[in-house]
Amino acid sequence: MENQTSLLNYVLLVTNLLLFWFLSRGKNLKIHEQTQNKLNFTIQPKLLRFIGFFIGQVGIIFLYGVFLIIPVTQLDCDRVPQNLKASSIEQKSSTIICQLREFDFFGHQKSQKQISGLIGSRLEKKTETDKEGKILYRYRVQLLTNTESVPFTRIAYTDYFSETELIILKIHNFLAQPLEQSLVVKQDDTSKGYAAIGGTLFCFLLGLFIIATGSFINCNFDKESNSFTLSRYRWFGKLGKAVFLYSLNEIVDIKVESSDSSEGGFVYRVTLMLVSGETVPLSGCYSSGFEEKQEIVKTIKSFLASN
Repeated sequence: MENQTSLLNYVLLVTNLLLFWFLSRGKNLKIHEQTQNKLNFTIQPKLLRFIGFFIGQVGIIFLYGVFLIIPVTQLDCDRVPQNLKASSIEQKSSTIICQLREFDFFGHQKSQKQISGLIGSRLEKKTETDKEGKILYRYRVQLLTNTESVPFTRIAYTDYFSETELIILKIHNFLAQPLEQSLVVKQDDTSKGYAAIGGTLFCFLLGLFIIATGSFINCNFDKESNSFTLSRYRWFGKLGKAVFLYSLNEIVDIKVESSDSSEGGFVYRVTLMLVSGETVPLSGCYSSGFEEKQEIVKTIKSFLASN
């Protein structure tokens, strides 16, 4: 359990480091092809991708919970008669043999442990202190024999459930009634498992939704066909794709336009100036990152100027 938690913390740490490295060092510009006659690149929504992946990593925590939660834990007990001889007098007694089983979401048995000589049960209450000094309590049912104490579930819970109290009461009543031959008690955490699955899917889909709604801008310059194709699309090009075609001869200048930001400072976008006087902004909106916009302008001008 502790090893699994440490592994989760390590995975989250590495994921966060990669995400913040991507945010600080990653580029919006991705060049697919750059030759003397062709230039093809895509401007990607870096910030939205960062946010999408960051939210998606929360799904890793829920996914960890899916594998950690045991949907159903069940205890099956039977009284097994035994014959004891004392001073040539045969006495009848019985011992209680139990099987502690764990089942997955599909009802398949995952594990089984035999417990011989069940004599009782008790509620285990552990006290822990978090990093802020707050005291936390964890509860778990312990099954008692003359030789060992067996936890009813693998994990302890931070909340005290009435179901836990009912399990202890059923075991107590069974032990107090010698005529009762069998006992079946179980703790059903299926709803928690489904909640963890739902949380996983929600975070992954929300992260994917945020990434997909970002605007991707593809620019394809081709000297052989004397054409410039500008494509703007969302949803990875499956929906909302707009394509504009221009002649390279129409382009007279490329520059970085600036505008005042509502939060103070300036935002920028790359714009092509056509011989007709029309301006063709590569992106539909302004954004931060003056240096990256300058790099795009420099790349385009260098391509157009080369023979």
